Amino acid sequence: MTTSLDLPEPSTIPLRSPHDVLAAVPYRLGFRPAESIVIACTAERGRPGLVARVGIDELRGAGAADGLAALARAVAGTRPTYCALVLYTAGGAAAAADVVEDVRRALDPVVETDGWLVTPDGYRGLGCEDPTCCPEPGHPLAALESGEIGAAYVLAGHVVAESADAAYRIPRAAEETRNLAGRAARRSETARGRAQEGAATRRWRDDALDAWREALRRVEVGADAAADEVPAPLPAALVGRVGAALADRVVRDVALLTLVPGGEEAARETTRATDPVQIDDATGKVLGRVVDLSDAVAPDPDLVARARAVLEQVDAQVPRRLRAPALTLLAFLAWWAGDGPRASYRVTEALEADPSYRLAQLLHCVVAAALPPGWVRAASGG
Repeated sequence: MTTSLDLPEPSTIPLRSPHDVLAAVPYRLGFRPAESIVIACTAERGRPGLVARVGIDELRGAGAADGLAALARAVAGTRPTYCALVLYTAGGAAAAADVVEDVRRALDPVVETDGWLVTPDGYRGLGCEDPTCCPEPGHPLAALESGEIGAAYVLAGHVVAESADAAYRIPRAAEETRNLAGRAARRSETARGRAQEGAATRRWRDDALDAWREALRRVEVGADAAADEVPAPLPAALVGRVGAALADRVVRDVALLTLVPGGEEAARETTRATDPVQIDDATGKVLGRVVDLSDAVAPDPDLVARARAVLEQVDAQVPRRLRAPALTLLAFLAWWAGDGPRASYRVTEALEADPSYRLAQLLHCVVAAALPPGWVRAASGG
């Protein structure tokens, strides 16, 4: 089970009532949830807390119990003052009563939940039979969408898509662009295949990393870019080279290390290393700083925005066989930035592109366990 976990933002909009919490959910997720259960919490003084979404079908699938246990730990770790359990469905509450009970049973030892039902026709208390409080089919959704909370999120630059696909799907590039990128990728793959281990491989990796750094340098986007801003496209040949570069495990790891503050020295060591154990050790130490609560290294927003823009162009242009590395790095960046729903979506895409891709499998475990990065846990008091 994959839990889409979102955590509080640096600038928060106080949520003073359950209606405020319900109004904020789609803005926190970035899309309107459907056939899902959402756990939406607040912290002291109405500060937005954890928001977690799980699909109803996932709650009936393999690994659901472990996923709910991880969700309970994540909720407990944020010390919520209020927690709403919201069932989003078009099929009626009775059809999902079993999964609602499973979620409640998992969370009861941790926090008391306030049940709500949201359907295409309205919203009401889950199980409420008082027509003066919760009339059929519910209070109008427009009351949530056009209220003070919705307006505040809109003014803060948040947008709501109709679905997760609409919010996160990366459109494929035009056929001509994909063909150019594909040819460049094949040339680079051929050169990599011809290089023997040793000096020739190191030269190929140096060239591959040069392509990565050039793409980061040339992409025209920053942390202050609008959410819907599309950067000017990079040359397709450069994008294809980057796609082929990331298919090499060492280059992929070095590219990731260049995005972690203080990771440049480890990146240089990894580039020159030949022993897989040495490579894993250097990479593991730096990435440990991202997970470790005591270090709690946070991402550089501008650098992450540039890397995301490059990787999204790679995914849009390269052949399917090369998509998993870029999608996995995109999932990592989203998780590191605290954007759990996007991380969940991207890691699922990566595993659909290549179910055997090891880094995606590992990241899927982190996302499914609802484990926040170290800086988020530090900010919330551990």
